[in-house]
Amino acid sequence: MPDTAREWHVASLVVRHRPDAIAALATTIGAAEGLELALQDQTRSVLVQESDGTAGLMRSIDLLNAVPGVYAVNLVYHHVEPQAPPGPAVAPPEPQEPPR
Repeated sequence: MPDTAREWHVASLVVRHRPDAIAALATTIGAAEGLELALQDQTRSVLVQESDGTAGLMRSIDLLNAVPGVYAVNLVYHHVEPQAPPGPAVAPPEPQEPPR
């Protein structure tokens, strides 16, 4: 079976919502893995989302869209970094004496 490459995704989302949706939005953000609030006013919230794939990003967008009072969730920024697959840790090299 081929080794699957892992990725790290970071995204920025702007959520437009009614003022009375702030409490429900905070509950959803607190319960969602990899999602955190960066900025907020009465009708807009800026969120940062980190995950290991686009599926995590889409789950977060779907969760936010389902919050009562949310009008729109817009993806503003999305960046992907490759990650090495998990494996044994590499020990640091042994210190060596300088040549004489």
